[in-house]
Amino acid sequence: MSPFDQLAGLDLPTLQVLEAALALGGLVSEAEVSALVGADATPYLQRAAGAGLVSRLRGRLTVNGVVREVFSQPLGVGPAAGQLAAALSVDDLKVVARNLGLATKGRKADLLAAVEEFFLDMDNVHALVKRMPAATRAAVEEADRGGGQVRRYGGSGIAHRSRFTDRYRRVHPLDWAEEHGLVYRMTWEDYQLAGQVALAVRETGYRAPFQPQEPPVAWHTPEPESVRRDAQAQGIAVVGLLSALLDGAGREPLATVKAGGVGVRELTRTAKTLGVSVPVVRLLLAVAHEAGLAELDERVVPTATYDRWLRLGLDQRLAVMLQAWRDLDYLPSTQTGPWVAEHHQNWSTHARMAVLRALGDRATVDFERAAQWIWWWQPLTFGGTTTVRGLLDEAATLGVLGAGAVSPAGQALLAGTDIAKAVGDLGEVARTARLQADLTAVVAGTPSPDLAELLGATAAVESRGTATTWRFSPATVRGAYDAGWTEQRLVRALGKIADGGLPQPLVYLLADVARRHGSVRVMPVASTLVSDDTALLAQICADKRLDKLSLRLLAPTVLASRATTADTMAALRKAGYAPRQQDADGRDVIEKTRRHRA
Repeated sequence: MSPFDQLAGLDLPTLQVLEAALALGGLVSEAEVSALVGADATPYLQRAAGAGLVSRLRGRLTVNGVVREVFSQPLGVGPAAGQLAAALSVDDLKVVARNLGLATKGRKADLLAAVEEFFLDMDNVHALVKRMPAATRAAVEEADRGGGQVRRYGGSGIAHRSRFTDRYRRVHPLDWAEEHGLVYRMTWEDYQLAGQVALAVRETGYRAPFQPQEPPVAWHTPEPESVRRDAQAQGIAVVGLLSALLDGAGREPLATVKAGGVGVRELTRTAKTLGVSVPVVRLLLAVAHEAGLAELDERVVPTATYDRWLRLGLDQRLAVMLQAWRDLDYLPSTQTGPWVAEHHQNWSTHARMAVLRALGDRATVDFERAAQWIWWWQPLTFGGTTTVRGLLDEAATLGVLGAGAVSPAGQALLAGTDIAKAVGDLGEVARTARLQADLTAVVAGTPSPDLAELLGATAAVESRGTATTWRFSPATVRGAYDAGWTEQRLVRALGKIADGGLPQPLVYLLADVARRHGSVRVMPVASTLVSDDTALLAQICADKRLDKLSLRLLAPTVLASRATTADTMAALRKAGYAPRQQDADGRDVIEKTRRHRA
């Protein structure tokens, strides 16, 4: 296990103690850290030491480097004085040492060690801060409010060999701080405040954030049968939702945006159609894409793998979805930093499994409190409580959780065993529907692909749940006739799937829409030929040389052509006729010869 894995598994108070130790310079005593957090930090430092994140050096505790990668600016302060002083010249270090009352003889390493040791003792830092001139303190406090950086506006006089020894420079509030090692010049005008100094100038009694008590959660012991039933019901429902989503995308592909993925407007529309929330639609699309059931490129369309998936049993379909969920490469509402991708390629999978392991054999209906509790135990695994809550919601939607506890399917995900076997018997897909006199069709459970396709072609989904309700209407039946169904075929098809026969109102609806369907016909026409000479139009219509125009006689004086006006004019002239072109308003179009010039 790498040090990063050990760090990610630490609880919140241990991480807060490590952050406080880094803010103090990273080389501290238990008493100094305890004073900063306002409580005994020793147990947490010992826990970090056991994880290999803290070690002993020169009688003090030193924080190892991997922690610095996570807390680049602990408690909002910059680098420690020892780190910043390393960039000073020997002459400048001597000036700082003299002003601090330290020895000024020896090598640079000796001077640097003395300055570093001075600032590691917070009593020294507090005493030094008390000696600061008022103007200097104001400038230093401004630097702390600015994240440890402050700019020196205006020049500081003529250039000189050592910035501490020029007797002619202008006086600036930061001069005193610079000469005493409180701030360090990074550029000509920009200064960095030492981390220990930033803590010392904060308000009296400042304490680092520290939360040693875990958030309260109302846990209860789950009943295995209730967990199994609830998880199976959720599994059946989510399989039906994914089928409905991809069936709809097969008829009308979902549009994607240029930046990638499906836009908010399309997600909202789809969510309304399915009767679910937008996050659920996002989850279904992500699972479908990960499982290879849908392609997300210019449009969202089902793949051939989806057709094979439909032929599987319900338990196997759900198993495919759960495996895809475990392997998703994103976290909902994530706030984790770039260090996650740097240290772990499959961190999303790790986080999903970490949520299930954290729940263990507990159960709760309060996901908000549970998310805070899980995050408190492993803050760096998730980045924020919103991420944990999102994962809990996803797990509940997919049946990985049931009745607030990890379901048998979730246990199989953790153990890497057969998920379909753990899911259990979800029953057979429904192949019949109860067609009712109020023009609704009710399907208990998950409809078979053929049943879903038939009802989807002739009715609109009204509600989803343990049962799905479709409603027939003149518009939905007309859509079926538009797609090529006839009244006779539709009556036979619905009769085969009807549990109890076709109700009379539905038979009347099918017949009434069929009687009116097609009473008005629309055909494409690109141009028309109009003439008062009906005999001439009849001759043109019968002329074999004009067959490519697909001429049709609409009225004795009107012919319709499928070719454009220009192509129709050219064909008529080539056949020896003398047509005259008119515009849409019936005015003659004068054809002028264009004269080209260089």
